Amino acid sequence: MKLINSFIQTLEYIIGSAMIVSIVLLVFASAVFRSFRMPITWSVDLSQLFFVWISMFGADIALKKCSHMGVDLITRYFPQNIQKGLAIFSCVLCAAFLVFVAYWGGFLCFQNYLRKYATLKISYSYATAAVPTVSVLMLLTLAQQFFEIIKTGKCSAAQAAEQAAVQ
Repeated sequence: MKLINSFIQTLEYIIGSAMIVSIVLLVFASAVFRSFRMPITWSVDLSQLFFVWISMFGADIALKKCSHMGVDLITRYFPQNIQKGLAIFSCVLCAAFLVFVAYWGGFLCFQNYLRKYATLKISYSYATAAVPTVSVLMLLTLAQQFFEIIKTGKCSAAQAAEQAAVQ
């Protein structure tokens, strides 16, 4: 599972980076061409489409690194077995939420297939597909972390972050 998630993370970095570069180039080119009274009308729609996917990829990458916000002001003083139980409960709760989001995101995707971007002439489902797609990727990440927590008590990314904070 670690190998699959590592491969997915590499793809997310590559695709996300390409999309960020594309957004910067599109916005710059659009501004330049607009000053010559030749606007690139589709640049905003394409940039927004890429931004949706980048945001979702970023959420999965943050989950892989255990970088989502967490409040452990009280729980860090609990015994290890209670901390482990709370971490498992948190994973199960997050997984339930992601299943909900994936289901309804897929439903939204199917409802939006007729809706088109005005300038791109492609289905709006290309944007809404980011939600269920990345929700499934996040479920894979959570599954890996769930098994790490059961095995060691913490996810390996969180342990690495704690060690870096100490140094």
